[in-house]
Amino acid sequence: MTLASTTARAEETDSDYCRKVTARAEADSDLLFAPTLHAQVIRFPASGYADTKGLHVGSRLQPRAAMSIGFVDIYKGIGVRDLAKKDCLRQETTTKLQEMLSQRNVVGLDVAISKKLAYLRSKESEQQALVKHAEERLAAGSGTIIELNELRSRVLHIALRSADAERTLVAMRARGAVAPTESIEQIVAEHEKRSGSYEEAAEHLRKITPWSFNLTGGVTARPDVDYFGFVELSYNTGGLFQRSAESRATAARASELKNARYEVRQQVEALRRELRAEAEVLRRQVTTIDEQLQRLADERATLEPTDAPNKSHLLAMLTLQVVDLEAERLFLNTLAERQSAIGGRQ
Repeated sequence: MTLASTTARAEETDSDYCRKVTARAEADSDLLFAPTLHAQVIRFPASGYADTKGLHVGSRLQPRAAMSIGFVDIYKGIGVRDLAKKDCLRQETTTKLQEMLSQRNVVGLDVAISKKLAYLRSKESEQQALVKHAEERLAAGSGTIIELNELRSRVLHIALRSADAERTLVAMRARGAVAPTESIEQIVAEHEKRSGSYEEAAEHLRKITPWSFNLTGGVTARPDVDYFGFVELSYNTGGLFQRSAESRATAARASELKNARYEVRQQVEALRRELRAEAEVLRRQVTTIDEQLQRLADERATLEPTDAPNKSHLLAMLTLQVVDLEAERLFLNTLAERQSAIGGRQ
């Protein structure tokens, strides 16, 4: 019993729900594992009676003390602990799906914003170098204060967008709004598998309920100190009808998990359609940004061979536009990929 308790605790997860069901399973199984003590007083008929040999069997009151062990109960206790483990696993996937459904508006945002911030931070030194060069040009008389302010304004715009993205990321993580990164279909399939395993284990426990197999032994104090024992095997005939009903209930539950509107599969299917549609919109936005980046590349290629007096300023502004667009492109592309991966492609 001690070994079983240690094993059950070692395999449980850290969730409060799992600790609760594991503790309750241990409490229930401890009762099933332990022997039952009996204290009895038997009153024989006042006249007594005789067996075939004419011996006097008993009279008056006879106190007895006994202990019985239920072998079916011990088997049930093992099943109760196994059922608790399966319940923990089922609840784990249920929680994942509930979190994903409640956070449908932030699916993939954590990864996308993180990549965007990493890119913008990698370009900060390049932006500061452009500002410094513009300041040097102004000091040398080859640049204007208007050009410098325009450049600073563009750098500030990028910095503010970076700060907004960082605030959004911090707020999401503070709320715990970080959606799972696995495919929804994988989580749903695992949830249904674990739910089915739980239902089958519960069905098995209920099917053995009609059976009872006990070993009882004890001592008597009258008329002489003696011991007795007996083995009892019993079966409730209602079990003949119970087995069929339990099997139908388990099959119905499996169908319910897949088809009922209130179950997670139907809710998840709606979310998957939504994510796929949003991913397509994001990809179209990425295409638009790609076209703009190509135009900027063409403009740079046209500008670089020239000797325009404000060439340095124009190239700096083109560089900042590219940084801004590349950051947005990385964000949108990553978000589309995550939503497609989580929602599943058609």
